[in-house]
Amino acid sequence: MTLWEKMKDFFEDPPEHDLAVGDLVTCTCHGGVAVIIELYDIGKDTDVQMNMAKIWWIVLPHNGLSRVWMHTIRRLNRYPARWKEIIGSGSMQQY
Repeated sequence: MTLWEKMKDFFEDPPEHDLAVGDLVTCTCHGGVAVIIELYDIGKDTDVQMNMAKIWWIVLPHNGLSRVWMHTIRRLNRYPARWKEIIGSGSMQQY
């Protein structure tokens, strides 16, 4: 796989999402649990908006990964996926 094939997804238009810095996430490609430390999809008019987030792995999906990782926003999911429902219902004790 060439460098371009590895990097091209970062230059796609970013998807609409409700993720924010500090959110816990997991992804559809690695697994593991991470926290978002920076998003690159929101910028000034002159900035390039990218499908990219900087994350820090709390639970590494496998050995050999760096804790700080650049990831596509498109493949990130909030962890747990239903967190707003869980917190709103007051049943967070099960987690």
